[in-house]
Amino acid sequence: MEYKKAAVEILELCGGNGNISSVTHCATRLRLFTVDKKRVDTENIKKIKGVLGIVYSGDELQIVLGKNLIPVYNEVSRLHSTGISGGSAASSGGSSSASSPEGKEAGENRIKDLGGRLIGFISAAVTPMIPGLVAGGMLKTFLLLLTLVWPVFKEGQTYTLLSMVADVPFYFMPVFVAYGAARKLGSTPVFAMVAAAALVYPNFVTLLGGEEAVSILQIPVMSVKYNSTLLPALLIAVCACYVEKLLVKIIPGIIRPVLLGVGTIAITYVLGITILGPLGDIAGSYVVHIFLWSSEHLGPVAVGILSGCMPFLVMTGMHHAVTPFMVQAIANPGYDVLFRPAYLLHNMAEGGACLGVALRARDKAFKAECFSLAFGCIVAGVTEPAIYGVNLPLKKPMAGVVAGAVSGGIVAGAMGATAFVYGYSTILAIPIFQHTMMAIVAAIVVAIGVAAAVTFVLGFDEREINR
Repeated sequence: MEYKKAAVEILELCGGNGNISSVTHCATRLRLFTVDKKRVDTENIKKIKGVLGIVYSGDELQIVLGKNLIPVYNEVSRLHSTGISGGSAASSGGSSSASSPEGKEAGENRIKDLGGRLIGFISAAVTPMIPGLVAGGMLKTFLLLLTLVWPVFKEGQTYTLLSMVADVPFYFMPVFVAYGAARKLGSTPVFAMVAAAALVYPNFVTLLGGEEAVSILQIPVMSVKYNSTLLPALLIAVCACYVEKLLVKIIPGIIRPVLLGVGTIAITYVLGITILGPLGDIAGSYVVHIFLWSSEHLGPVAVGILSGCMPFLVMTGMHHAVTPFMVQAIANPGYDVLFRPAYLLHNMAEGGACLGVALRARDKAFKAECFSLAFGCIVAGVTEPAIYGVNLPLKKPMAGVVAGAVSGGIVAGAMGATAFVYGYSTILAIPIFQHTMMAIVAAIVVAIGVAAAVTFVLGFDEREINR
């Protein structure tokens, strides 16, 4: 694959640099935030060599690239930052669209699409920190595996220090969320990051943990633990954005460099620790407990339903919007009986469907490719190549995926599979289930077996795959 050529084509088909507000990526997708959807040629983007599929979530264009992601992202990011591809024309077009009839119509459509915009905003805020969460989660998983084989290792300082660095992405999640949200909003990221970091500043945490009541400007400050939280940081980032814009308007230009940052972080901080932080913490706790309530009252069916819905959440990019609440569940109440089991079993089912295709396929090259994709889903936890490369194009394997995911989820729920540590959704993450490992192992076997069997029985037409 010619990465530079693909990057140029992607930027041009997206309407040029002026139609792209920011560029980022997750594990397998290039994520471009567009100004005007109408200027994006989605059909021709799909035809670019190496593109596995595309998803639009709000104003975020997600281009699934799989193993080609990082080289293409590097090229797109470089071209976008230098304004090489379609820069001037696209830029002028983007700046004038707000006053045109099309711009007004787009604005009305955005108001109607409030739900999609909200999900897109949360996804944009979360996406930059996903690699850190995965890295921290997998490091904790490997440490757990090592202590199972070598129990004495847990007593040494090496284990303690490595465990500390594995906890960092989760403990300081508000800082990373603030960064992603500020980038999405187009404000100065460091202002939002400073205000969010103040929530987990050691002296602040110690002060709130004391017996004496805390107040600022005669306003009481609630005692809240902000580590591993999402919504407080999101609200603070939004606040910092609007405070910064307001101060830019009212502070004279000659003293703006001195007072803009001071004013932004001071005002945002006061509002953050008195109103926004507590409000976000309460709302986030309610969201997590709603999910946990569904698990408690719907029984094992809840895990099956979420697991069965996962293929479609992944295809729409909505799965990242749930990730922070998964982290928050591990922090409080300290375990996860819903999210991680469902995520993991969906990946197993995708791999199982690929195994079913591989066992029935006649073309040797295609058979080998399916075995490879199955390995990627089950061991590496990467499902997009399997979804867009095999299961979705062949259609019938998707029935196998859903059947396997639902069946595995029900088994996991019935046997009480519970994650106690944040890990990645692969078979290597079994140790995070600790004393419920046998439950998740049984669910994994069922998910893979049912998905493979249903896919094999239903069959498919290999000619539907464009190889």
